[in-house]
Amino acid sequence: MPLMETMREYLGWCPAEGQAHRQMQPGSGMRGDTPHDGRRRVGGINMEIDSIAKEELWRSTAVFWILVIITAFVITAGYLPIPAFLLFPLPLAITAVVFCIVVWYRRKEHLTDPNPVSILHHALGLRNREKKTKRRGAAIEKAFDAALLAIIFLIYLYASLAYSISQIYWLPVLIVISLFLARIVFTDGEVQRVTVARSFVFYLIVAMVFLLRYLALGYPIIPLLQAFVLIGIVSFPILYIWERRRAPEGTD
Repeated sequence: MPLMETMREYLGWCPAEGQAHRQMQPGSGMRGDTPHDGRRRVGGINMEIDSIAKEELWRSTAVFWILVIITAFVITAGYLPIPAFLLFPLPLAITAVVFCIVVWYRRKEHLTDPNPVSILHHALGLRNREKKTKRRGAAIEKAFDAALLAIIFLIYLYASLAYSISQIYWLPVLIVISLFLARIVFTDGEVQRVTVARSFVFYLIVAMVFLLRYLALGYPIIPLLQAFVLIGIVSFPILYIWERRRAPEGTD
């Protein structure tokens, strides 16, 4: 079956070595059996899925449902003339295209880091600049992330004020902002450092982002400030005790 073979090859499935000469044990060879070497047998053939394809399949699940929510809102609000029967096919097609492109690019460039921000950095050629000096490259990365974060947030605020878009879009915008912000605060070059001090900086910036959003949209800010203060009072002593207990183990 050429179609099945093509799909297996793209997803990274390949027969295990020596399968043609492997002796079948009594009672084995059934579909779904797990051999002694830990590989999954599909249809009597040992196969091993590619890690990049597996990571992107998991990511595509989340992307698909986010696109379904956005498409449903666009259809119900009437922003674009999209027929209702495309509620699932359209997000599925977009997800499939994104999946194929990302898997192809990661394999081509041998990118093992699944972080979408890292993939974006590599696609924009930012990694090549780091070869000049590591410290300068790290500073460029953080400045680039901060610029993208600010642009995304400003576009969201402008769309909210000028076009009164639904606030359901705040969730994906917040996720993207959090990814960039976590990379800025917790990453030094290629090393991730999670400490109470860095967590506090991250928390303050997130609180400022929320505060700016509430001020721009005219929401009351006093309850928001009270909530952030309460969460900080409860969570940061716990984080401080956790970090002090990790210190003797040599973990940063």
